[in-house]
Order: sequence, then C-alpha cells, then structure tokens
Amino acid sequence: MTKPAEYRENAALCLEAMRAAEVPEVKESLHSLAQRWIDLADRAEHNNGRGGGQHHDASQWQRF
Repeated sequence: MTKPAEYRENAALCLEAMRAAEVPEVKESLHSLAQRWIDLADRAEHNNGRGGGQHHDASQWQRF
C-alpha cells in the first residue's frame, strides 16, 4: 500500500470513529484529524509526481 493510500485509510478510520462518537468536541476533533490525513495524502501524491490528484475540501466531509 502506498503512503497516500495509507493516509486515506487513516482518514476513513477517523470518519468512522467520528460517526460513532457522541460528544460534539470529539466529533469535531476527529473531523479535523481526518482532514489533515487527506491533506497529507494530497501532498504526498503531489510530491510523488502525481499532481493530478483530487483535492478534498472540508465541506465534502460535512455530511458525516
């Protein structure tokens, strides 16, 4: 598994935990952490010469 794929998997795990969380502050923290993993994956893809990767903004994750 590539680093960007690992980072995106970590983001998915954060979002899964966020859905299960009951405390609003915990949900917000997990959402923020997921976004950071996505940003890291995007940067890693860009640095690997795959600059055409999609950028995911925070609004995409608001539905979770």
